Amino acid sequence: MISWIQRTFQQHFKWLFLILLGTVIVSFVFITNTSGGLHQAGQKLPDRPFFDLNLTVASDQQRLMGDAELSIMLQRGSVEGINSAQVEEYAKQRYAGIHFANKLGLPDPTDADIANHVRSLGAFTGTDGKFDAKRYSDFRDTLKTNPRMTEADIARIMLGDVRFAAYRKLLAGPGYVLPADVAEELARSSTRWSLAVATIDANAFSPSIDTSDTKLAAWFATNARRFEIPARVTVAAIQFTAKPDESLKFTDAELRAIYDANTSRFTAEGQTAGTDAAFAAVRAKVETSLRLDRANRSALASASDVAVKLVEQNVKLDDLPAFVTKEKLTLSEAGQIGRDTAPGTLGGQGAISRLAPIAQRLGPDSPYSDPVATPSGAALLVWRDNIAAHSPSLDEVRTLVLSAYRSAEQHRLFNEAGQNLRAAVQASLTAGKPFTDSVTAAATTAGLKADIKTIAPFTMSDPPKDLDYSVFGALDKLAQGGMSQFITTRGANGVLVQVVEKNTPAADPASPAYIELKERLCNYLGAQAAASLLADAASAELAKSAPVAP
Repeated sequence: MISWIQRTFQQHFKWLFLILLGTVIVSFVFITNTSGGLHQAGQKLPDRPFFDLNLTVASDQQRLMGDAELSIMLQRGSVEGINSAQVEEYAKQRYAGIHFANKLGLPDPTDADIANHVRSLGAFTGTDGKFDAKRYSDFRDTLKTNPRMTEADIARIMLGDVRFAAYRKLLAGPGYVLPADVAEELARSSTRWSLAVATIDANAFSPSIDTSDTKLAAWFATNARRFEIPARVTVAAIQFTAKPDESLKFTDAELRAIYDANTSRFTAEGQTAGTDAAFAAVRAKVETSLRLDRANRSALASASDVAVKLVEQNVKLDDLPAFVTKEKLTLSEAGQIGRDTAPGTLGGQGAISRLAPIAQRLGPDSPYSDPVATPSGAALLVWRDNIAAHSPSLDEVRTLVLSAYRSAEQHRLFNEAGQNLRAAVQASLTAGKPFTDSVTAAATTAGLKADIKTIAPFTMSDPPKDLDYSVFGALDKLAQGGMSQFITTRGANGVLVQVVEKNTPAADPASPAYIELKERLCNYLGAQAAASLLADAASAELAKSAPVAP
């Protein structure tokens, strides 16, 4: 079985493991950094046994976390959308499940089990959701030239995944769900709805808003926290501009490797991604991108060299202008950096999360930052001043306050008008008038613009795509003929919904739909229970060697 996996991977994978190599480096802080700081050099950390691993040993950490991340990569095709906490939790549950599977002596997977597993992996799934033989065959000649990943590593991971799945299935059991829960869920998905929907245009609503100083001051006093200005750091920047070298030449092999690893970035209209034709169509773009990447790296390297000189020469802030002139550098005032702002020359709003922590570490005793990437290349930040967080006066932020106040009042008055509209429509419906006539008359009287539509019959298993999602949450509480509260949609318009017809079929325990739903719910609940048990087992194992608080 191991040889089958090795032979298969040896024949059919290649650049997948270039990607895997880039994703395999993960953080092990949750294991080793229990005190919040690094241990002293030469100090031996206490053992942290986790089943048959010792989590103070780097190779065992990699065995736990690296295997888990590669497992996710193979199953999903990427680790996008998976944060480190989720990887950590999956790693612990996965290893616990494999440990218990081995302890119970579950049978080894067969070649057929492994083959079926390979065909189910997201890394080899095509756009139609099925196993893509061509995509699979493109991963050729893989592990022989990979210095960080062996065939045995991949075989171990895949075998572990199959054993983990088998143990989870055993632990989950058949699952159990109450008949009433099945019937309720079936009714929710199969009830047939016919609706009349009245949409009130918020843009056509133009109320008179009192913006007098008295009103504005009173509103600002209640909402002053919204306008607090956080702490900021004023910085200058020594800029290093990335200058692409047009004389650089790249081979087709170099460019193709970049393209194969980034096909989603380099799309060719009318061409199938990953093909020779698609590569030929975007070759110039790939070359330009690689040349710019080299230029950016060179800019960062230059910034790093200057940062070293600043430290080695112990350049004080008063001596910086002379240093800049001597080194023929460019120093300019950049502006303020805080959790709400960053200068456009350093990346603007999109760079705040990266720049703010760096700026916060600057001060009189540490005036220079490490190199940072910028839109034009790289930079060294230079500390100028710290500005403490403060609450501004109304005059300082009057323009912002006025805009926010108008928006809040517009929203409040619109909702108030909507509630009044609903009350008028309900009174008209009670008097026996049709919904359309009732809404039209009430909207005209209130000076509102209403658009009324009838939605064709539908079920929640196939809802209409043009109906705002916020409407669905109101339906469960409505009987036939009932009308919703005034709903503000994601587009800021208002909606009133009347249930014209509601047809809920009786739940038949013998029907295919009931049986299929019951099985799905049982599997889901069983899987949830298994995950909870594995999480508890992993936590209990770690707790055995947890550091004791002093």
